Amino acid sequence: MSLRHLCRLEVATAVSGGCDNLAMLNPRNPHPGALIVIEGIDGSGSTTQSELLLAWLQRAGVQATLTSEPSKGPIGGALRAHLSRQIELSGPEAEALAFAADRMDHVDAEIVPALERGVTVVTDRYYLSSLAYQALSCDLAWLREINRFAIRPDLTVFLSVPVDVGMARFSGRAARERFEEDRGELARIAGRYEAAIAALAADGEEVKVIDGTRTPGEIHVEIVQLAAGVLAPRYPGLSMVEEAG
Repeated sequence: MSLRHLCRLEVATAVSGGCDNLAMLNPRNPHPGALIVIEGIDGSGSTTQSELLLAWLQRAGVQATLTSEPSKGPIGGALRAHLSRQIELSGPEAEALAFAADRMDHVDAEIVPALERGVTVVTDRYYLSSLAYQALSCDLAWLREINRFAIRPDLTVFLSVPVDVGMARFSGRAARERFEEDRGELARIAGRYEAAIAALAADGEEVKVIDGTRTPGEIHVEIVQLAAGVLAPRYPGLSMVEEAG
């Protein structure tokens, strides 16, 4: 069943009174491929760990692809320009809606077609990012509502790092994006992540929080162990072990 069909089914069910609002949030992945999300504040190492996970999947013989948000689609391009201050959106609600629109374009155009083919998708950021970053200025319940049709990940890993550690990691960049400029703001984002993870847990969606201050190799091994639990039923007989580097 395509995501569009899932959306129509859930809207029709809600209109008929057949399910409550919480049951509508983020439909589960019905496809043979797995969706794995790596999250964290700026400087957490999510990009590095996403790349390492893709490389491990390929070594293990799992057909996989790596993507990220904002996406490479047309709305994602505008958002990247917004984050680098090349353009300005009109306000926080417009920004939140743009991220939600990009996410649905990303899901429909890239993620679901891959999952339908049995390809495992690793994405560096997904809707948990919106529930943290855009929650600086927007209501969390509203953010969940506008992102409710984004398919639920099979695994979300959150790399937990202190704000000062994250800032130290990106301090050498030639240019910083919008959310990398203010320590206080990044600290508030870290707090919003905690609130969003708790809200998802209350609805039965677990986010695996791991220590992101260790070496990249140590973090990677733990992520592989978590991914193996999701992937082993899909790929029986494959080696799901990774040694620390």
